[in-house]
Formats: sequence, C-alpha cells, structure tokens
Amino acid sequence: MITESDVWPLVKARLGLTDDAHKTLAELYIAEVGQRIRHYINQQRIPDGLLLTWAAMVSAVLAEDQGELLYPPPAPVEVPEVSIGDTSVKSSTVTPAAPPKPNVSLLDKVVLDYRVDLNHYRKLRW
Repeated sequence: MITESDVWPLVKARLGLTDDAHKTLAELYIAEVGQRIRHYINQQRIPDGLLLTWAAMVSAVLAEDQGELLYPPPAPVEVPEVSIGDTSVKSSTVTPAAPPKPNVSLLDKVVLDYRVDLNHYRKLRW
C-alpha cells in the first residue's frame, strides 16, 4: 500500500517544483486528498494502483488553489513618469493580491473528476 510520502516526489515533478520550499503546504493537500480518496473508495488504505491518480489529484488542487503562491508573478517594473510632448503619465501603485484561500468545493470537484479511476477500487457498504 502506498503512503503520503510516496506522493510528494510525483507532485513535485508534475508541478515542476525544483526545491522543497512548499513541501509542508503540499503535505497538507496530500493528506486531505488522501482522506477524500479513502472515504470515496471505503477502504482504510489507498491501493498501489491509485498512486498516480492521487498525485494527479493533489497537483490539480494545488495548482488551482495555491497557483499564485507556487508560481509568483514577476515583480512589476515601475516607471516614475513618462512624458511625451505635453502628455505625461504617472505610474500607479500596485497593491499586492490577498493570498489564495483553500477551497473545499474544489476538493470535492477533483474527487468527482477522478471518479472513473476511483470507482475501480470502490467497495460498497451494505
């Protein structure tokens, strides 16, 4: 059976991350998505066949939820004032965007998006 530690290297590769700067954040998502998978398939452990699916699900949620954090936009170049003839333009101040907030409905959407892969391992309760 696979564990959460098996998923991080795959998520890191899928997202193109070169260091472990966001590992703690990713581990939270790996645990959350893993819990959702276990609930959906009604099993205590996630089968080996779902390793790539688990990594794909975590990558999808991380890229959507925390994309601005993982891939920060380049710093804007500020030009103090531009004058052409009798027209001048002053630069405006750029206010930083609020950090992204986790979206619970996105987790539900991702689980449903991958249900074709998950249904194969699903055990029904009677």
